[in-house]
Amino acid sequence: MIKSDLTALTVAELKALAKKRNVSLPAGAKKAEIIEVLTPLATGEKPAAKRAVAAKKPAAGKTVRAEKSATGTKAPVKRVQAGKPPEAAAPAREWKTPPAAEEPLTAQERVSESKYYTGPEQRPAVATYGDLPQGYGEDKIALLSRDPFVAYAYWEATPARLEREKAWFGLDSKLCARIYDITGVQFDGRNAVAYFDQELFERIGNWYFDLGRPSHSFCVDLGLLSPEGRFLTLARSNYITMPRDGVSDVVDEEWMLLDEEFMKLYGVPSGPSSPQLQEMVKRRRMLEITSPGMFSRPKAKRK
Repeated sequence: MIKSDLTALTVAELKALAKKRNVSLPAGAKKAEIIEVLTPLATGEKPAAKRAVAAKKPAAGKTVRAEKSATGTKAPVKRVQAGKPPEAAAPAREWKTPPAAEEPLTAQERVSESKYYTGPEQRPAVATYGDLPQGYGEDKIALLSRDPFVAYAYWEATPARLEREKAWFGLDSKLCARIYDITGVQFDGRNAVAYFDQELFERIGNWYFDLGRPSHSFCVDLGLLSPEGRFLTLARSNYITMPRDGVSDVVDEEWMLLDEEFMKLYGVPSGPSSPQLQEMVKRRRMLEITSPGMFSRPKAKRK
């Protein structure tokens, strides 16, 4: 801070700055006097203070000799009694700001900063979700298609049902999934086109089955498989149809157009014309579009 910066401040701000730096000012000091006192502090120089000559403590029973002044006259002799210290100057009072009050500059800075204060930071509450249960206590199996070749299944078999069924079906029976190919049939549980069995090692789980038959329909049964090959169904899944593995072979679709769209697409005059002319142009366009051999393409035979 230079002298020009101090000149830009008001008297109240200069007094507050002097108070902040513990500089005592005479009562009724003017702005120029305050700037003169603060200028050395602002430039980093030590302020010119009056040097007090330290009073030397004389020895007991001795008299202080009079010193000659600059004019040649002798100063009066001052006798000091033994054991009595010389009179000391009164200490300067140090004014302190109460804890509840604020200095003018500090308060002004706080007000300036409060213009940009929008309140404490508000963080959105984090939603807590409970863990999914291990099981739902229901014998169930579901089947979904992932792509033209792979299907995904998840299942659950309750312990009570397994113990009850194994008691009469056979304790050595195993939990198994039987996947049926039911393409083109009304499935009743016994008329599937084909099937295969997959042993399951957990009563609650999921698995990806590589079926390898695009465009076919499937369902799966959750059940018990005995060593003799008998199968007991515990739950049956939904029916699914796998997606195609190629482009559709239907290439000769016909699309219907509205009259307004037909007029725009095929250049029928939109200005004033007779209905007979419009009908003639329409028939001509229809004959050109639907004439055999223009858009019909023979279907490619699959090898």
